[in-house]
Amino acid sequence: MHECGRAKFGDERVTQRFIKVVSALAEHPGTSLVQAAESWGEAKGIYRFFNNARVFSDRILLSHRKATVERIRGQQIVLVAQDTTTLSFNTLRATRGLGPVGPADSRGFFLHSGLAMDVGGVPLGLLTARFWARDGEEPVEKESRRWLETVREVRGIVPEDTRVVVIGDRESDIFAVFTEAKRVGADVLVRATHNRKLEGEWPDLAAAMQQARLLGTMEVTVPRGHEHPERQATLALHAQEVQLRPPQDQRGTEPVTMTVVSASELDPPAGEKAVGWVLLTTLQAATAEQAAIVVRWYSCRWRIERFHYTLKSGCQIEKLQLETQRRLENAIATYCIVAWRVLHFAYVARDNPDAPCTLVFTEAEWKGLYLAIYRKAFAAGMDMPQEPPKLSTAVIWLGRLGGFLARKDDGMPGVKVLWRGFQRLEIFTAAWIAAHPRPKVGKG
Repeated sequence: MHECGRAKFGDERVTQRFIKVVSALAEHPGTSLVQAAESWGEAKGIYRFFNNARVFSDRILLSHRKATVERIRGQQIVLVAQDTTTLSFNTLRATRGLGPVGPADSRGFFLHSGLAMDVGGVPLGLLTARFWARDGEEPVEKESRRWLETVREVRGIVPEDTRVVVIGDRESDIFAVFTEAKRVGADVLVRATHNRKLEGEWPDLAAAMQQARLLGTMEVTVPRGHEHPERQATLALHAQEVQLRPPQDQRGTEPVTMTVVSASELDPPAGEKAVGWVLLTTLQAATAEQAAIVVRWYSCRWRIERFHYTLKSGCQIEKLQLETQRRLENAIATYCIVAWRVLHFAYVARDNPDAPCTLVFTEAEWKGLYLAIYRKAFAAGMDMPQEPPKLSTAVIWLGRLGGFLARKDDGMPGVKVLWRGFQRLEIFTAAWIAAHPRPKVGKG
């Protein structure tokens, strides 16, 4: 986990402990902290690290954020999806610092993340991570500030010559988010939830969209769900530039110029819910091509949900047993680095199927993967090939390690299966390294 090496905690011993902790969790991402450690003494070391007064979640993520910025550098446009997830720790009755998170008896806290992606949707890394617990019922206005604070923060982190497009769901349809984006020089793309009042010839968004002209159509793939297979859908694209009127509590603020884009499915199959989005954005959508780009970029928002899913389902962070909220935050921040690697691998492999797997894997990892798949042949004397397999092949193999059946109609393995594959891969990687130690370099 090379992105850990630059984290600094003001003490070299703490920094080295951090590297060991991340390495242990990366090798055993779905297990408990005790199981991830090689011994009870190592487990106590992990607990001591999370409790160290020098260790905070933002400092843990600092090196990863710097590496993310380096991956962004040189790109013309970066997409940043932001979202909030609830972290429930109902069994930790003695843990200090938790608060209500939903139903009356639910306790925990919240994580609001900002995930950077390229324009193709490949996750580049986590730029922001904000934790908080409620002290009773927090005012909605206070918590809603996380959306505009993320816009401000990512624009300050990303290189100035890279255009930033911050993407959010319906909860981020907030007028202050739009004005903040204008102030700091960022673009926003959100799913509309309010029928906002407008300046000019139309009274509100609904009236404006009734008059919006048809720009064209686009084809999209609707992912398979629990009750329906994957299918293709044709969307009609309408767009209109509008002037949003400030809400009553922000009188005196200037109207904000936005584009509203509607994407609605034509002729959905019988029994299927039609695909449809109404989006608000500072991006232009004067042509069918521009409107289609807006829709495709918004569809990348699901990556942040996959990231949170990986943290919860793969890392099983809600099963952590720690005594304070701060310790939990430190542990989750550490797991964020591990979870990103799995997500990054899945999407890099999707976009670069014919590239060598060394784009993602170390030499020891791909050879360990080869050993895992062909271990019976190796036992019979098979030699290791000189060339690494393609990424598409490595994805299937890693999925098989995680329980993927790889049948003809199974498609590609999902994130959870890949997560389990990474867990098993570490065993074979270690076996390969043990059998092929690097020669020691003499002093002479």
